[in-house]
Amino acid sequence: MSFFKKIMGTFEKTPERQAVIDAKERTKQEDIQQREKYVGTSLNRGMKYTFYKPAIHYFESTVQLANEIVLSSLPAEYDFRDLEKKGLLIATNMRVVFVTKMGVSQFYKSIYYKYMEGIFLASDGIAQKELIILTPGLRETFDDILNDDRLNKFIDVVQKQMQDSKDNPRMTNDKKKLSASADPYSDLEKIANLRDKGILTEEEFLEEKKKILG
Repeated sequence: MSFFKKIMGTFEKTPERQAVIDAKERTKQEDIQQREKYVGTSLNRGMKYTFYKPAIHYFESTVQLANEIVLSSLPAEYDFRDLEKKGLLIATNMRVVFVTKMGVSQFYKSIYYKYMEGIFLASDGIAQKELIILTPGLRETFDDILNDDRLNKFIDVVQKQMQDSKDNPRMTNDKKKLSASADPYSDLEKIANLRDKGILTEEEFLEEKKKILG
C-alpha cells in the first residue's frame, strides 16, 4: 500500500468513527437547543452559556418537578444573605425558579404564581434591569438582567401564569391533579435529598412536601 493510501486510510469513516462523529453532532445540536431555551442565542447571552450549564443541569436533574415545563428563562443575579449569586431565573408552568451552581455550591429559590402579588421592573444601569417579585410580606429582587426582547417575553409569561393561577381555579386544580397523577414519590425523593444536603430547611421541605401531595 502506498504512503498516500495509508494516510487516506486513517481518515476513512469506519462505523466506529462515524458513531463518534454522529455523537458529537447530537451533542452540538442539544447544546444549541439548550442554549436557546435557557439563555438565548444573541452574542451577549450566548457568551455566558458555558458558565450557566452547571445550573441548567442542576435544575433539570434535581429541582425540576414532574410535569414542569420551562416557558422562559433569563440569566440573572440574586442577592441572598449579603451574597450575590449569579444564575438563571426560570419561568415554568408552575412557578418562577432561580437556580445557581458553582463547583459544589448550589442553590435554588422558587416562587409559586398563586402567591405572587406583582412583578415589575426598575432601572439597573443603562442596558440592564432589576426585576422585582412581590409576595405577601416579601420583596424578591433579581438584577443584572439584560434589557431586551427576551426579558419582555419573560415578563409576559409570568404575568399570564399569575393571571391564570388567580382567575382560573379549574386550571390550578387540573395542574394539581396532573402532578399528583404522575410520580409524587420521585418529587418527594428530590426534595428529601435537597433537605439532607442542607439546601432546603426543614420548614421549606415540609412546605414543598405539602404542595406535592396536594
